[in-house]
Amino acid sequence: MNRAFLAGLVRFAITLAVIGAVLLAVLIPFALPHEHPGTVIAAFLFGPLSSLRHLGNVAEYATPIAFTGLAATVVFRSGLFNLGIESGVFLGGLAATTAALLLPSFGPFTPLVAIVVGAVVGSISCIVPGELRLRWEAPEMVTSLVLNFAILYAGVFFLNYYLRDPAAGSLMSYRIPADAKLDRLLAGTRLNSGAIVALVACLAGGVWLYFTRSGLNLRIVGQGPVFASHLGLPSRRIIMQAQIVGGMIAGMAGAIQVLGLYPRFSWTQLPGLGWTGIIIAILARENPFYVVPAALFLGYLQVGGDFLARDIGIPSEVVGLITAAIMLAVTATAIFQHPAVLRLIRRIRQVEAAR
Repeated sequence: MNRAFLAGLVRFAITLAVIGAVLLAVLIPFALPHEHPGTVIAAFLFGPLSSLRHLGNVAEYATPIAFTGLAATVVFRSGLFNLGIESGVFLGGLAATTAALLLPSFGPFTPLVAIVVGAVVGSISCIVPGELRLRWEAPEMVTSLVLNFAILYAGVFFLNYYLRDPAAGSLMSYRIPADAKLDRLLAGTRLNSGAIVALVACLAGGVWLYFTRSGLNLRIVGQGPVFASHLGLPSRRIIMQAQIVGGMIAGMAGAIQVLGLYPRFSWTQLPGLGWTGIIIAILARENPFYVVPAALFLGYLQVGGDFLARDIGIPSEVVGLITAAIMLAVTATAIFQHPAVLRLIRRIRQVEAAR
């Protein structure tokens, strides 16, 4: 079996062990002042597993961030720290809504057409910073951050002047047609067929990255650009292809999120799924096979926190503190050992040294 794959498996197992220890270390101080400390811990740890509906809620939350985690994995594997994934989600949702409202119906293929449109348009968010980096050495982290907000404001303008429903009480689009909506998979939840697409996409991404020549080339270019040049690999083309694919996956995340969950498009702020996707990629060690478990873990934390707020009466601010502390502790080591972060730190040091 691929040595890199086995090494990733060992690191992921270590991460799981750390997660278990951190969960208890963070939860116990909040549980002790409670009249029944065991109830608090049990609600957080076992509440998300207590019924099929709650498991569906975990999968529902994990679906979009599995897409963005996969997008971040592909982009980071190229060696660029491109943060355009966040606006890619926004663009994908807006473009899919536009396609559903303005294009003629394609019958059962209407959701597919809308998702493809969202994926293609969403790729712009990663293509532009990637091109600026390759052509003019512009730092992709800075350009992608700026572009994120430029895309947001342009998208809100388009929503306000072209898609806005004047009969609605706030800034939102006309209702998305029923034939463009994704099918629900589990009663009592909003889990939809996008979850199946996310699972298949992550498995296909893992097979491609670890068991194909093009995936090997991407890993070589991302980890050793000098070695890649000695091998004669077309590094610029490989890097740009990764930006295109990553952006399309981010756009697909936004399209599936909107078509699966919302009756209208109403985002007037960046949805935040791209930032969460970066955490997913870090937890998964840039391994597509581990993106789904990492996304499910974050979904588990989210639903567990909901149990604390709803059933135990712990304030939502405290629940947010608990989940944030867990995520900080779990990802701290991974972040500072993450190849993309290390490359970014080295690049910053080189810029400072050049001055």
